[in-house]
Amino acid sequence: MHQKPGTIKGQTMNATGPSPNTQSSQKSSRVTQSKQSSSWFSLPAPIRAIFDTFPLTTYDENELPQRVSKSRSQNTLHIFTLRGGDDSRNLSPNPACLKWQAYLLAKRIPFTIVSANNHASPTGALPFMLPGAKKKEPQPQAIISSKLQRWAETQGASEEKVDIRLGAYMSLIDQNIRSAWLYFLYLQPHNFEGVACKLYVETASSNTFVQKTLAHQLQAAAREQLLRTRSFIDEEEIYESAEAAFRSLATVLAGQKFFSRSDSPGLFDVSLFAYTHLLLSMERQEADGGLTWENEALLEILLRHQSLVEHRQRVLAYCVET
Repeated sequence: MHQKPGTIKGQTMNATGPSPNTQSSQKSSRVTQSKQSSSWFSLPAPIRAIFDTFPLTTYDENELPQRVSKSRSQNTLHIFTLRGGDDSRNLSPNPACLKWQAYLLAKRIPFTIVSANNHASPTGALPFMLPGAKKKEPQPQAIISSKLQRWAETQGASEEKVDIRLGAYMSLIDQNIRSAWLYFLYLQPHNFEGVACKLYVETASSNTFVQKTLAHQLQAAAREQLLRTRSFIDEEEIYESAEAAFRSLATVLAGQKFFSRSDSPGLFDVSLFAYTHLLLSMERQEADGGLTWENEALLEILLRHQSLVEHRQRVLAYCVET
């Protein structure tokens, strides 16, 4: 057992040695020290030899990766991506990352991207931004996703007006559509094997045991998320809720170009786009040899609402193609 410096169990140390104690307490102290010593030196010789051969060593902190130092002057968004390069228009296949990537593109904030994982994030979740810094200036603190909108406004993005109406409808995206996405991607067996595993499992490790462990963890996390808002997981109920959400959102859009009611997409637009784009981009007839949905149940629900399909195309064109 580790003890505080300057103390021994049963007595206190002063500058010159033990403070005066009774003879019995000194005996107790010696017995305690003897037990502690014997507990170490009584270790079998082979085990002691291991510690002698491999002593504990404290190493210096790791330096930043070279790719980070090369782009210190640029805003760098750390996202999950399978594509190489730093082009900000290489869209992430992860909805949480895609939402903020599309938002920054829509607001015309200059940035590059870096492929990252959750372990690299200050919060344990992607995305996060490392703002650019001038030479010889310290690297600014990372901007986590919940603060990206405010940070973008400091970089020149127009501040969005608070729309109470859209605020109420945001729950349809964050709850109904997100729940359907979790079920569709992680708990639908064919899609899990054909898409989720290729995105998050096979890219993480080539070891079969590690892959099986990761796959189990992903599905367990999805179930846990779904069970936070329901007593049991019912596929029919989940898809019916998604249908109701898409129908309501199509009604709210009502022929407008964007939900923001302006000439450019706002945060609400890209929040929906993060799901509709991924659903449509992996449609079998559109995927062009990439990842495809083996089961298209949720995609088929979206396709019933042509206005939302066209909305996705407008957001895509504004963010990537212009």
